[in-house]
Amino acid sequence: MKHTKDLAEELFNDKGTGQVDKIQRNAYLTSKGLKPNSQFQLDIFENVANREDLRHIPNDYARSSLFTARNKREPRRSLMHEKLFHYNEYISILYTGIELRAEDDEIVWLQILNYGKSVPLGEPFEFSVKDLVRDVDWARNGRNYDRVRECISRLMANSVLALNSKAYGKSGAISLIQNFTAVNDNEGKPTQYRVWIDPNLIVLFAGNTFTSHTWEVYRNLTPVARRLADYIESHKQPFPLSLEKFRQMCGSTDSKKFSWRQTVKKACAEVQAAGITDMAFLTKDDKICCVRTQDKS
Repeated sequence: MKHTKDLAEELFNDKGTGQVDKIQRNAYLTSKGLKPNSQFQLDIFENVANREDLRHIPNDYARSSLFTARNKREPRRSLMHEKLFHYNEYISILYTGIELRAEDDEIVWLQILNYGKSVPLGEPFEFSVKDLVRDVDWARNGRNYDRVRECISRLMANSVLALNSKAYGKSGAISLIQNFTAVNDNEGKPTQYRVWIDPNLIVLFAGNTFTSHTWEVYRNLTPVARRLADYIESHKQPFPLSLEKFRQMCGSTDSKKFSWRQTVKKACAEVQAAGITDMAFLTKDDKICCVRTQDKS
């Protein structure tokens, strides 16, 4: 297995393959019926265009530890070209930036994508801090307005590079928010944002390779249950998931097996009660089993 440093050098510093990477991405888009040099917007996909009750995340992100579910009392880490955990061995994700978390950064990003779904990727769109706080269902107060601002700053100050050897190759280094400008109040705090999303994000959505969550349900889940929902809903019929793999997918530092078991049992009960899966339980040999029989399309 390659060391993180070797993988980072391969993905970030091999300039000679840049043209090859672009050709591979273009060939992948073409194979999915998309013209590589066109402008794309996320609502070209039927599920995105026609369902206002859904929010969407690329499968390659949903099955990784990009958005962690660590204890909120633990300081966020600063990462440099770190290889994140991914459920699939043929997918690698390298991340640079401040640690992102499921409790806030993930749902803020999904809502921002929804604001811009009808705008070509790479073109700006606008929203207010107050609207974003309302739409992620947080209490409308100064603390949560600041929390949204902090999320937006983290979502821009990062680099995410995905390598999918079975599909598009390298995604290109993407910031989850490519850029933003803001209108500030008299205290210098942003109240209105203009945001740009990287056009390369389309390769992670092409071919309907994304997961759609029922927003009113998903945004109100606890962070661990939200990560379990990411795993479940990114599969038509999820395979049993080992307790340890799920811990890595959550980026959890809970090393006590009994404690982590209890956390996961609660998450299983939560996603089942929310109707995300018909049945979710932890077996005696520490496998998370989920059964989906309902058609949620």
